[in-house]
Amino acid sequence: MANSAPPPPPATPSPASKLVRIIAVVILALIVLVGLAVLITWLAVKPKQLVFRIDNASARDFSLKNDHLNATFAFLIKAHNPNGRISVYYGPAEVSAAYDGQTVAFNTLAPFRQPRRNVTWLAATLVARDVALPRDVSTDLAVQKKSGNIGLVVRMKARIRFKVGIFRLKHHTLRVSCSPVKVRMPLFKNFETTTCDLDW
Repeated sequence: MANSAPPPPPATPSPASKLVRIIAVVILALIVLVGLAVLITWLAVKPKQLVFRIDNASARDFSLKNDHLNATFAFLIKAHNPNGRISVYYGPAEVSAAYDGQTVAFNTLAPFRQPRRNVTWLAATLVARDVALPRDVSTDLAVQKKSGNIGLVVRMKARIRFKVGIFRLKHHTLRVSCSPVKVRMPLFKNFETTTCDLDW
């Protein structure tokens, strides 16, 4: 009876496969280390949510004729950075005012930097110039004007970047929505502060 052939020797990994395995291990270790560094930094910094609110809003030169709106809206926006170790860089901020889902005024604010534990006041002047409105919206707006204030939705959109120590983090798009903002007519002095919702 013929003897069976001996089993082949185990295959020796090629140098190329060893190199690929080493590179994979190194990359995985780097990912873990970076993740731990980010987590530790995040816990050390203890980031807090930015806070926005509108402290004043008024309208002047308000005119509503033939379903066309002309007005100048002035908003005083309070931006609060409560963080003790994070400063914020804001790009140009787009600010708009809408009534019943329709944008009626728009403006862009200049870029600014907000230091740590800082309150920055933003004065936004938005002009509505011959804005055409649907008849029902125009009628409702006229009724609100007679009551002394107009309920608007004020939105702000800006590209922001956080700075922690010497590190600058990636850009985010910040969206701020404030509603309802009771814009007062010149003869009416009372204003209710409006808090804002944030999304990024």
